[in-house]
Amino acid sequence: MPEKQLQRISSTISFRIALPTFLTILLFVITIFSIALPQLEQSLLNRKQEMIMELTETAWSLLEDYHARELRGELSPDEAKRRAILRIGKLRYGPGKKDYFWINDMTPVMIMHPYRPDIEGKDVATFEDPNLKNILTKIVEVVRQQEAGFVDYEWQWKDETQRIAPKISYVKGYEPWGWVIGTGMYSDDVKAEIAAIRNHLAAVSAGILVIISLLALYSIRQSVLADRERQRIFAERGRLMKSLEMSTERFRNLIETTSDWIWEIDRDGRCTYSSPRVENLLGFEPEEILHAPLTAFAAPGQAAAINAAFTKLLAAGKPFNGFEITSLGKDGRVVVLECNAVPIFDERGQLAGYRGVARDITERKTAMEILRKSRDDLHASLEETVASLASAAEKRDPYTAGHQQRVERLACAIAREIGYPEDKIEGLHIAALLHDIGKITLPSEYLAKPTRLSTEEKALFKLHPEVGYDILKRIHFPWPVAEMVLQHHEHLDGTGYPRGLKDDEILLEANILAVADVVEAMSSHRPYRPSLGIDIALDEIRAGRGIRYHAASVDACIDLILEKGFDLSYTRDEDGGGVG
Repeated sequence: MPEKQLQRISSTISFRIALPTFLTILLFVITIFSIALPQLEQSLLNRKQEMIMELTETAWSLLEDYHARELRGELSPDEAKRRAILRIGKLRYGPGKKDYFWINDMTPVMIMHPYRPDIEGKDVATFEDPNLKNILTKIVEVVRQQEAGFVDYEWQWKDETQRIAPKISYVKGYEPWGWVIGTGMYSDDVKAEIAAIRNHLAAVSAGILVIISLLALYSIRQSVLADRERQRIFAERGRLMKSLEMSTERFRNLIETTSDWIWEIDRDGRCTYSSPRVENLLGFEPEEILHAPLTAFAAPGQAAAINAAFTKLLAAGKPFNGFEITSLGKDGRVVVLECNAVPIFDERGQLAGYRGVARDITERKTAMEILRKSRDDLHASLEETVASLASAAEKRDPYTAGHQQRVERLACAIAREIGYPEDKIEGLHIAALLHDIGKITLPSEYLAKPTRLSTEEKALFKLHPEVGYDILKRIHFPWPVAEMVLQHHEHLDGTGYPRGLKDDEILLEANILAVADVVEAMSSHRPYRPSLGIDIALDEIRAGRGIRYHAASVDACIDLILEKGFDLSYTRDEDGGGVG
């Protein structure tokens, strides 16, 4: 081929390579500066707005904390507000730690401004920025209309009173005190960050442009040498094909020697490939497995359920893990296989089958069964221990024999009625059986006294929740059993004992236990009085519903006894069932 023709062909190839390259560079620059950069700028502004909103919400939560302490009586109203002002006034953030929070009220009066103490305590309804906007009035309007929102205006630059700059602030009202708290960001800060990003992108784009240009020139040069490489590539191709055959052989050897059984099935679940490992697991030759369903060797008692579950997995067309097949080997040995697989799709994207592995987990399943039995044995031992403790307490008080068992039955029934989770009801069950364990330390004459206790005796009697707590707190139950026992005489209005807890300070289990304890105690005989009857007991919890006693528990208790015929006098040990 003549030299000029070779040069013309080379120039044509070079142009075809260079043109798309430079068009790509141009498209890259246009995309960066016309699409990506504006989106980045907007994203930065949004992120800054989210930041000041989150900071304001955080400062607002401090007001909540001090108001909560005021409501609990820990602080007077004035002291709570004073402390809130001092704490929020010291908060700083941002570069140089000069960004701040301010507080005004709805009058508006400026309550606190770290950099403008001259306007604190003053009615600034007429205070205007350089654009004659009534800033605080605008802020109050936003809070009245939306409770919280963004406000833009002009204000002094941080602590520089002579410099005025545009600002965007987020404000939120705090209704209990009639306050508004806010903080903001200066537009100049955001513009400076955006300018820095733009300059950085311009520098990066220029660098990329230079690099891509050099790469394009290099590609052009390499294209001229491409013909020389083709012959070498054809020669290499033969060697690569031979290497591929060797790799395929190594892969086949790996599959056939791995400890897991590797298989493939079609979309009907029939085996299309089986590695030799199946012989070690089930005793079958790979040829015996081919065209048979993967579940064909499931144990007879479980075959139907396993087939149904496996068919559902195949229909989903998704990867699956941990599917267990209890199989019978060729020699009758039971083998539990764990199968993991991924779907195979044909060229049209249709499900063609699955490729997966099966692992023998028989020993693991056996170990898990042993572990489960051990857990059940431990649970049974716990139940026996709890029953023994409960029995020991009641043997000292024959007049209340069965009280703890009856309270346990009623409390657990109430808990189920209100939809309490079964795993937590288990803890309530134990706490109910042991709720009077603290009486074990009381003198027997107090427990059997035929008249009402004196003031001193009552005071000693009221110690039994704390004594029960001390007995149980060192036992590591999975539930707060000791705390339930300690709180079972607490009332929502704080009139209970021993701590005088209120409302959410009391565990829900303790609230349920209190209702069951009152109903059972009033409807049972005591040494100093006969039974008051179930009607009087239900009247007591009705009268205290939502005041002393948990409302949902009261409703559930009344419904159980009056509507569903719950027999309060029955205890589990009366029919030989124990007290568990």
